[in-house]
Amino acid sequence: MIGRAGQSLEPIFRAIADTGARTMIFALPRRTLRSKTAMPRIALYRSAIACGGILVVACGSGAHETASDGGGAATAEEVSRSCSSLPPVADYGAPGPFDDVKMFTGVGPKNNYTLFRPTKTLGQHGFKHPIATWGNGILTTPDMYQKTLPLIATHGFVVIACNDTRAEMACLSSGMDWLVQQNTTAGSAMEGKLDTKTEVVVGYSWGAGAAIDTSGRSNVKATVSLHGMPPRQSGSWSNMHAPLLLTTSTGDNFVTASKYVTPNYDDSNVQTFYATLDDSTVGHLYVVDEGASICVGSTVGNMFGSCGNDTDEHALTIAWLRLWACGDSNAKRFFYGSDCTLCQSPWIFPQRKNWQ
Repeated sequence: MIGRAGQSLEPIFRAIADTGARTMIFALPRRTLRSKTAMPRIALYRSAIACGGILVVACGSGAHETASDGGGAATAEEVSRSCSSLPPVADYGAPGPFDDVKMFTGVGPKNNYTLFRPTKTLGQHGFKHPIATWGNGILTTPDMYQKTLPLIATHGFVVIACNDTRAEMACLSSGMDWLVQQNTTAGSAMEGKLDTKTEVVVGYSWGAGAAIDTSGRSNVKATVSLHGMPPRQSGSWSNMHAPLLLTTSTGDNFVTASKYVTPNYDDSNVQTFYATLDDSTVGHLYVVDEGASICVGSTVGNMFGSCGNDTDEHALTIAWLRLWACGDSNAKRFFYGSDCTLCQSPWIFPQRKNWQ
C-alpha cells in the first residue's frame, strides 16, 4: 500500500496490528463540543443516523441478517415519491424524517455487507429511497460508523456498506448492484421502494479512494471523500462525472492534506468543494465512532488522533448528498457564496473548482 507521494502506509498498519490496536479501547477523551446542546444531540445521533431515507451498505462478514436495536415512531408522513419531496431541515447535522433506521448485518453478496435502512417508514407514502454505498477506512468495519451511516439513512438514503477492512471498488459496486436487484426481487423488503437511478458514493480514508473509483457508475449523483486517499483504479478521474466533496482537518497527520487530499482536489475534473476543519485535535480517526476497537488512544495518538464520531462533518455530508441527489436548494448555503457555511469558522481555506 503506497501513498500518493510514495509514502508506504503498510508498516504503520502492521505495527498497529502487531500491538493489538484492533482490540484496544478508546483512550483519549473527545474534545469539548462547541454547542451547548451537544449532549442531547449525541443521544439523537445514536438512533438517527440511518433514518434519513438513504440506504447505506458497508463491506463486512456476517452469517445472518439481523436488525440492531433501534427505531421509534414514524415521522415521514409528509414525505412522498422521490427524495426531492423531503421536507426542509434547519439542522443538516440532525436526524432526518426517517427515525426508525436499523442496522442489518450479514446481507448482500456472500453475506458480506451491512445495511442501514428505515423499517416501518421504508417506502412510506410511495417514497423512493436513493441508494448509497460506503467504503470503510482500513482495519475498520461498518459497525464502527454507527454515528454516521444511520444518520445518512434518516435523510431517506438506504446505505449498504462492504464489510471488508480494505474495501475496494468491486465490493462497493457489488453492494450497489445488490440494492438495485432488491428493488425488483419479489418478497424483498425493499421491492419497489428504491430509486435505483439515484446513487451516491461515500467513503473514508482507504474506503474514500474506493468511493472515487466507484463514482464512475452512470447513476451516481454525488461523491463524498472523508479524509480520503487517492483512487487506485486507472481512469477513475476521467470516469467521474458527479460533484465531489473532499474533507480534511488541520489535525490529520496520517492522510495529510498536502500528500493526499490536495492532490485529489488537483486531479478532480468535476465540480468539487474542498473543506478543511480548523482543529488540531481532529485527527485521522475522527470519523470513527468513539469507543470502537480501532481507537488506539495514546499508543499512536499523535499520528491518528482520537475517534470522534465525525460530528462536525455530518452536516456538510448530509447537505452535499441532499443537494445533488435530491435537489435541496437550501443546502447550497454550505457551499455557495463568499459567506457560505464552510467559508466560516471552524472551517478554513474553502476551495472550489469547476464550480457552477
